[in-house]
Amino acid sequence: MPRERYRIADLTVDVDAVAVTRDGEPGKQVPLPGLSFDLLVALARRAPSVVTADDLITAVWAGTAVSDETLTQRVALLRRALGDDAKNPRYVRAVRGRGYQLAAAVTALADSMPAPRRLRKTGPAVLATVVAALLALGITLFVVLLHRRTQPATTNLAASPSVQELLERAGSYLRRHQEPNNELAIELYQRALHREPDNPQALAGLSLALGQRATKFNRHGGESDQAVALAQHALARDPRLGLAHHALALAFDSKGQVSKALAGYLRAADLEPEPSAALASAANLLQVQGHLAAALETNLRAAQGKGETPIYLEVQMGATLAALGDDQAAAVWFERALELRPDNVFAAAAYARMRLSQNRPREADEIAAQAIRRGIRRPELAAIRGDVALLGGEDRKAKAFYQEALSIAPGFSEAETRLLLLDHREAGAVRPDLETRYRAALAGLRQGRAEGDEWPGGALNEALLATGFGDHAAALHALDIAIDLGARDADWLLLDPMLAGLRKEPAFTGRIERIRGLVAAERQRAGGTAARM
Repeated sequence: MPRERYRIADLTVDVDAVAVTRDGEPGKQVPLPGLSFDLLVALARRAPSVVTADDLITAVWAGTAVSDETLTQRVALLRRALGDDAKNPRYVRAVRGRGYQLAAAVTALADSMPAPRRLRKTGPAVLATVVAALLALGITLFVVLLHRRTQPATTNLAASPSVQELLERAGSYLRRHQEPNNELAIELYQRALHREPDNPQALAGLSLALGQRATKFNRHGGESDQAVALAQHALARDPRLGLAHHALALAFDSKGQVSKALAGYLRAADLEPEPSAALASAANLLQVQGHLAAALETNLRAAQGKGETPIYLEVQMGATLAALGDDQAAAVWFERALELRPDNVFAAAAYARMRLSQNRPREADEIAAQAIRRGIRRPELAAIRGDVALLGGEDRKAKAFYQEALSIAPGFSEAETRLLLLDHREAGAVRPDLETRYRAALAGLRQGRAEGDEWPGGALNEALLATGFGDHAAALHALDIAIDLGARDADWLLLDPMLAGLRKEPAFTGRIERIRGLVAAERQRAGGTAARM
């Protein structure tokens, strides 16, 4: 039969060989993951038509339930592999509200079959020899086929990886902590679950990958709730699976449920053979809660534990030391993190935040700007640049940065809070629409806390809102809640332009003194641990 092949611009797609090659690179394949290749073929087969999302999901995922977001990410991965540009597509074009199509003309290539060779006329002796050879060949083939039928079907292993192989490869992608690799891990875990729906390792792995998508890659489309359900399913199958406890902890972490997440990380550290990653995550949440000495000690355990050094260990060490007031040691750890892993999604934000609290805004802005130029997309980086602009009295510039933060992570409450306060300041008076937004924002923050969100930032945003709208009593109450939850950055509270009104209240000084006292006590507890760093 002729091979199924397509010509797409400078690409040749060979369906039977599962290969894509580019002009000028003979024999060199364009590396495409399996689902990306299937997506390209599905589009080629329907070209030049627009293919709906439902049709593509049916063609590529073959009945597995996936979301439109999964398809969007797969299109992005295909574009990245082909070197395509979504804004000026050469290969794959999105058609708003309809689906996707190939931007280039597609030609089906018809391979010519070789003409049958004619047998020369032969004499009887030659013919007899040929017949005998064919009979011998037929007997040999029969014996081989009979032998194969009695042997285990091991030849399929190369074409169809086992579930264990899928899990191992997914895990290797997951541990790279980069968005494209995380999406590949999700794909592989979904394949494993398609074959074994109750496999606890696959359930926990998919939960962990979705948790990473929510916490590290700015996705909040229901991943957290799905991650909780998957991890709980895994634990129902295997209650002592450390990976499942780790996954459930990360899911709670992504929802701001700090106490539940911390307990999960510590339980995972007890059960996992290589507990360093779970310990490092626990250390981060201990710092969030203000338990700085315990955070330092747990980071040290993570550094000395079995397994690879956790990817965020240097960042956490820097952040904890900064909270303890050891700015010089903190800077060493932050710079080490940026040198070892320039693509670390949290290092630059933590380092820039420390410099901002030290009233060194130009350095903070440059650290954040450099990370953004490197391609790191985190709303915190844009928000820090907005804070720098605020310190400089550039409200319009600050608004642009906060809006950029929201474009990266819609619903990022810090940016929403500051944009509302800037709109209010610009209006010069309380307008009904701004009052409505203020009440809604307050209600949302309080509702989140009622539902278990223990992140101090929510209460700090509440204090900012109340200050901006003149309710200093409510602002001080919210600040007390933030301190109880673990807020320890007194330096920034003394610098933040949006707390200028609250700083005039005599009671504000008492809150700063309380934070200073809590940090001093933690510093005393951490004395022995810091000496071992």
